This record gives sequence, C-alpha cells and structure tokens, in this order.
Amino acid sequence: MRKCHFLTVVGGLLLTACAPGTEFQTVGGSKAYLSDPVAVDLVEANFNIPFFLPQIDSVQRSLRYNGSVVHEAYFAGESRVAMVEHLFDSWFNHISIDSARDEVAFRLFLSQTPVQARDPVILEAGGERTFGFLATDGGCVAFRFVKRIKGSTGYDSDNQDPDTFVAGYACDADGDKFVRMFGFMSARDRARVDRRNSI
Repeated sequence: MRKCHFLTVVGGLLLTACAPGTEFQTVGGSKAYLSDPVAVDLVEANFNIPFFLPQIDSVQRSLRYNGSVVHEAYFAGESRVAMVEHLFDSWFNHISIDSARDEVAFRLFLSQTPVQARDPVILEAGGERTFGFLATDGGCVAFRFVKRIKGSTGYDSDNQDPDTFVAGYACDADGDKFVRMFGFMSARDRARVDRRNSI
C-alpha cells in the first residue's frame, strides 16, 4: 500500500488525505491504516463541528482497529476544513500528547495554512484535559489540539488523558470557544444543525 500524501485544499489548509486502505501517520507518529471513507449526513456526525462551523456541508467517516478508532473529515464544498481522530475505548499515550503540546509542531502545521502569512496570535488551547494550540488573526483560526471528551472508561489505568485529536482551519469562527466547546454532537446540536440546513 502506498503512503498517503498531503493535498492542498482551497484556503491553503494542508491536512492528510488518504486513499482507502492506505498508510498514514497518527498524531503520535505511528503508522496506521484507514477503512474506506463513507459519507455521513451532517446530523449523524459524531462531533459538534457542523454546529460551530456552519460552512461545513459534508462529512466523511473512516474507521481503524476494527472500529475502535474513528476518523471524521469535515468539508466546505471541496475544501477539507477539519479532521478528527477519536479513540472510543482508550486514550492517547504521552507521545501523542507531547506532540500536540509541541509548539514547533504546531508552527509547522500553521505554516501550511493562510493564517501564517497574517502575523497571527498563537495561544495555548484552553479547557480541561485539553492540550495544543490555536492561532488567530482576528478573522480566521487554525487549531491543532488533543482533548478528553468521553467520560471514564472504567479501566484502572484510565487517568482521563485526551482521547480525541482535532486539526483544521476556518474563518468566521471563535477559536477559543470552538476548542472549549468541542465534543460529541448532542441531540440539541443535531436539532439546530438540522434546522439550519432545512432553511
């Protein structure tokens, strides 16, 4: 299988885009393989990104490790706006968390977005059990962070470490609020997204 490559999407955001069953690199640097992506309705997305970023009009979902890890890619037209990797029954190790906390890694990610050319303000991602960075130039935001969004798994070794990695770029968005409020799509979020898209 061939390794996936970075594709430039509209707006200059570079996010990993893989052909089905191809190898890709996780946030912690390990190699993994994704299942074929499947289009899902906005209200069926696992995460509340369509609620906070109304420009999202499609979602693709892939799985790995027999469904214990889900990847969702969020698009506005043909442009990939955000990517999420979530571990359903486990959490990220310290290598992955350290990667998200690495400002050099964030600046490398940022250099692949239009925000880098606008003298952005770089901030640590805020919120409980959240590690990473966001950069804002007043109108647009780039974000790369890990966060714990599920409750306890019941495992003795579960110290509530982050279970979700999020990366992307968007305009007309409150980056700090997005990071703090990012989580699973609630029934209320689904109803609002459904209402907004039916108008």
